[in-house]
Amino acid sequence: MSKVSYSQYSVYSSCPFQYKLNYVDRLGIYESNIHLVFGVSMHETIQDFLETMYGESKKKALQIDLDVELMENLKRNFVKEQKNMDGAVPCTKAELEEFYGDGRQILHYLTSKLNKFYPKSGYDLIGNEIALDKEVANNVFFMGFIDIVLQDKVSGKIIIIDLKTSTKGWSVYEKNNKVKTSQMLLYKKLYSEKYDVPYNGITVEYHILKRKVRTDLEFPIPRISKFVPANGKPSVNKAWDDFMDFVGVVFDENGKRRTTGYEARPSKLCSWCAFKASGDCNSWQ
Repeated sequence: MSKVSYSQYSVYSSCPFQYKLNYVDRLGIYESNIHLVFGVSMHETIQDFLETMYGESKKKALQIDLDVELMENLKRNFVKEQKNMDGAVPCTKAELEEFYGDGRQILHYLTSKLNKFYPKSGYDLIGNEIALDKEVANNVFFMGFIDIVLQDKVSGKIIIIDLKTSTKGWSVYEKNNKVKTSQMLLYKKLYSEKYDVPYNGITVEYHILKRKVRTDLEFPIPRISKFVPANGKPSVNKAWDDFMDFVGVVFDENGKRRTTGYEARPSKLCSWCAFKASGDCNSWQ
């Protein structure tokens, strides 16, 4: 049995040869960094807050010291990643302090604009980290998790939300990147099938959590922004067809990963590729 995910699709779309080195040759070495530690910690802090707000009360949730909770999550995830890297540290103390300060600003903005992103009245929290799984080809199983799922109590409509930590937010280029925005379209299709909810009963949202914003503008950029990509049936089906094209190229009829046919795709992203430093790829830009 083979497992496939959106992240694998994203890697392949960026560079097929990087995909091969990672998932076929298995030459990748586990690496972590402050972005991973911070991203996981912010997810956990916000998800725990929402569980308290929807599960108990908004008043009790707002009594949580989110600064303290974020710090505890950062410490715990730092230690976890250090163990995963056999003792190597994923980031410096200075990076932790900087990102912690940014995270506090994001959380303070969230609680001040709570109704804009997570209205309490009229909505239920279906859950966090909702698992999606499906056999998409012979012996090939898709695995993914939705960060947050809300439901409108009156209409019954589902809102699936993905949290994205970002340095300065998503540019127009990123919002128009069909591979990047296809993640939630794939999740929408899988959620629809798993829970028997029609497409028109589901909407998708990306919540972009920005660490750095300009404060010298007349109308400051918000710390959190909501991005809703086109997610009607044609868009969902197109995203799914593109994903399945990837599955067909990478896996054979028995569900085994093919070993040939992966070309390098040099780009500016090569600067951040671990295989450039390791010498496993010489086709970088």
